[in-house]
Amino acid sequence: MKNILLLLSLVSCIYADRLSTLFDLRERMESWNGFNKKAYGDASIDAKGNKVGKSDDVILLQRVMAGVEYKTQNVEYSLIMYDAREWGSSLSKDDFIKNKNTPYAYMQNPYVEHFELYDASLTFKSLANINNLSLKIGRQDIVYGDKRIIGPGGWGNSIGWLWDAGRFSYKFDGNFIDAWYGQTRTKDPDKFSMFEKHQYEGAVVYSHFQTRAKGAIEPFYVYKHSLIPKLSSGEKSYKYMNYMGTRLYEKDYKGFIYDMTYVYESAKDGSKQINDYAYVVKGGYQLKQMQAKPKIMLGRVYASKDFTTPFGSTDGTHYGRMDLMSWSNMQDNQIALYLYPTSKIDTKFTYHDFSLADANGKWAYYGYTNKSGYHDKKLGDEVDAELFYKPTEKIKISCIYAYFKAGPFVKHSVANNSAQHLFLQFEYNIKNE
Repeated sequence: MKNILLLLSLVSCIYADRLSTLFDLRERMESWNGFNKKAYGDASIDAKGNKVGKSDDVILLQRVMAGVEYKTQNVEYSLIMYDAREWGSSLSKDDFIKNKNTPYAYMQNPYVEHFELYDASLTFKSLANINNLSLKIGRQDIVYGDKRIIGPGGWGNSIGWLWDAGRFSYKFDGNFIDAWYGQTRTKDPDKFSMFEKHQYEGAVVYSHFQTRAKGAIEPFYVYKHSLIPKLSSGEKSYKYMNYMGTRLYEKDYKGFIYDMTYVYESAKDGSKQINDYAYVVKGGYQLKQMQAKPKIMLGRVYASKDFTTPFGSTDGTHYGRMDLMSWSNMQDNQIALYLYPTSKIDTKFTYHDFSLADANGKWAYYGYTNKSGYHDKKLGDEVDAELFYKPTEKIKISCIYAYFKAGPFVKHSVANNSAQHLFLQFEYNIKNE
């Protein structure tokens, strides 16, 4: 099936009579202080007690995308490749191998991908002569809503979720119902993912029904199954997860804004039965008549002890720009201020109050737990400052600074230091039609 999809994509490219080309370049510098992707603390000791990398890296990241697209009345095609590189990290590619030294070993490298497929898909419109029904097959990124339930995770250099999937979509009156099945790839820079192991399979129904011009309700169902087992003491186990929920939002009702999501998870992790939930509640107001059009948002993000994210992005727009958190065993009370000084500049300032939902569980991102004698929940406080400048349609410059002040859980059971993270990023993209 993988070979057929790839062949169809290449044949379509050869015989396309009307092509558009695209190119995207992203260069980024990251300064890390007090942590890295595998361990928190100046000593870089991970949850298993091993020293992994250093805590003060300066990393250069590059991602290049290039491809072609074309559209006809009945068919759309795209073939887009990307290449992601990294220089300066103290972590090696072996640090990102899971199930190491077993037949089930695979890699999830967040930094590096060598000449990899981003999109190789065919879309058939007006399927079965139904005008609003389409089918998209092949490698694709899939995005819904705010990317919290389903989203690729594009901030990561090697991109989080990319799918080999078949997706039906029915659109009507500004609404849609999508249903699809697919598998997610692993991320090994030395192997072409189309012909390698897939990490998960998923079946999804996601819908969107407008309630107002800028408001909607989005019910969804997600099935998620691990195709690669987790190994513990030589025993294999697989995860089977079911999620049901709804997102309800309004982006502008006389200046008022709200965004709410609720998800219930019923799952089996090996022999363990899981019934847990998570939610997001945000609300705010924008003063459009004032200079810089300030917008203020208050929110609470919660996930109970054993809840795990479906196929959503964990990029810093959701859980802080430090990228220390994931949507599992966590609570985040937050306040954000948005300012728009000019048409070319956006700014955002955010405060996060992070805690564990259950002190008996793990800090989900790293796997640390309370040491014996401690029952702390408070992880810490994070402050983020973000500046985005777009001098032209083709260029975007980003500057992000984040500071994390360690709370009792981190100080007592992980490492007695705070941390900071700085991003400087340049993007350039063109599309010729």
